[in-house]
Amino acid sequence: MKDTQHRYMKDLSFYNSEDKESPEPERIVHKTITKATGINNKTVFKEMNISTEFEYFYLNVSQERLNDAFLHKHQYRTLLNNDMKCIGKNVFLLVFVHVASHKILRRHLIRSTYGSISEFEDHHIEYIFVLGQTSNITVQREINDESRKYKDIVQGNFEDSYRNLTYKLVFSMFWVNSYCSRAKYVIKVDDDLIINIPFVMRHLQQKAKNNVFTNVLECITQLVSAPLRKGYKTDISILEYPFQTFPPYCSGASSIMSMDVIRKMYDATKQVPFIWIEDVYGGGFLPWVSNIEMQTPGCFLEKVGDKYNDISCSLVYLTDSMRIQRIVWETISNRTKFQCKC
Repeated sequence: MKDTQHRYMKDLSFYNSEDKESPEPERIVHKTITKATGINNKTVFKEMNISTEFEYFYLNVSQERLNDAFLHKHQYRTLLNNDMKCIGKNVFLLVFVHVASHKILRRHLIRSTYGSISEFEDHHIEYIFVLGQTSNITVQREINDESRKYKDIVQGNFEDSYRNLTYKLVFSMFWVNSYCSRAKYVIKVDDDLIINIPFVMRHLQQKAKNNVFTNVLECITQLVSAPLRKGYKTDISILEYPFQTFPPYCSGASSIMSMDVIRKMYDATKQVPFIWIEDVYGGGFLPWVSNIEMQTPGCFLEKVGDKYNDISCSLVYLTDSMRIQRIVWETISNRTKFQCKC
């Protein structure tokens, strides 16, 4: 145990610089992390307790790392907003899609596939596309026109880029809390997924029938993952995260959540240091601090290859090909008498 603590202190030595011109930052008193049963102390990698590593990181973070205008102060502005999206509607499911600003055709495809279903067995569904800022004037004009026509665009005051996906996620939670907080369930998806809306709705209807409206976080869980430090675009530095493993986290591609989970995780953003990798931050750090258990239904996600044959019963399907996405949706739509079961 002493060796373990020594290694922690060595890894976190940058927090305790002896340089007199850079005094030790003020410490923050955090609430104690209570492990949920789905991500408990049994999670071990190379004889190191992953939860202990993250807890030490979380409890020893300095004030200067909790000073981000977007993440910690929530200074978001909606450049484009459709704030009436959920007003006066009994929204059972809200779908928010993370998509790059310039991907106009991708948004049209979603509107013409799973996004075309707004009612399912007397339950209402709403959709929003979450964008960041673009410096391309032509693209912004097209987005403005798109927003006026479809009223499903929400654009935040941060640059829309790969390394700002964490900002996009927290902005999405900000919007949901502000403008659609009465929705029963929320699904976050990336634009390379197709949602099996009939299956998802029956899956959630069963939860509602069983009165399960809280503590729902379903996703593909990454149990063991290490930071990359080899010159890739997904690299994360020692200063950003000083340990060899991340805590278990939800893959950022898609998550199904109850509204209370959105609220808890949004509130937790004020206490958690920025990590640009959205999956790790939003799918790992926030659930851990919020004491939310991750669950992975066996039918959650299926990857679909370019040589499409058929699909099994899954809640979401992953493929970057717009052609395959259309085929997948046609297959789902034609299964009128086929009942999927998880």
